[in-house]
Amino acid sequence: MTALVLLDSDAARKLCQYQLLSELTRALQCSFQNFAVLPQLRFQLRLADRQAAIKKLGSEEAFAQALDLVQQAKTVEVQIEYSNRLLVLDRPDIDSGEAVLFAALVQHNDAQMISGDKRAFVALSKIDGEPLLDMLWVRFICLEEALLIILDSEDFDQVSMKVRARADVDKALNLAFGRSVAAERASVLSALSSYINDLKKDTGRKYLAPSEKPLVL
Repeated sequence: MTALVLLDSDAARKLCQYQLLSELTRALQCSFQNFAVLPQLRFQLRLADRQAAIKKLGSEEAFAQALDLVQQAKTVEVQIEYSNRLLVLDRPDIDSGEAVLFAALVQHNDAQMISGDKRAFVALSKIDGEPLLDMLWVRFICLEEALLIILDSEDFDQVSMKVRARADVDKALNLAFGRSVAAERASVLSALSSYINDLKKDTGRKYLAPSEKPLVL
């Protein structure tokens, strides 16, 4: 079990909307206290205003899960002695929040990062001559891979029902699990693996497929 799991704001929001955070903790054998989120997440999700948050997240249940997350999770902070060049990455497709998370991975060498921002991974892959990046690829998990991790230990029908109930959250996952008719397990696993393979190609094979990663980091 990884000591710390960094969640970018996109992945955190979508997992709350799908109400799959508890399933993720079970799959990773951790708790909400093992998650770390950016300090701005509570403001991005408007959690101080219940009605605004429900409007943003789409349901009372998603709001409740997001509130639990920000109340229990750690806040991502990069200590000054660990500040590094990843904090000021000069790439238009890497925003300041993702840069902070990348830098935090260097600080926490036993952490993993779950991100819903594939563009940031692709942009990161185009940076050459930065040795700090070499150690990070094995610890990146895209949202589709997070779903594969969940499905490896959770009831497929329950996960499928949750994802298909929120077709507005993520187009790729909506297609993978089936729009009008629920897709079979094998079809879903194949679709998720295909998205991961596409990301691998887009990053020049720097992103590692689940089979290429060690079981324990």
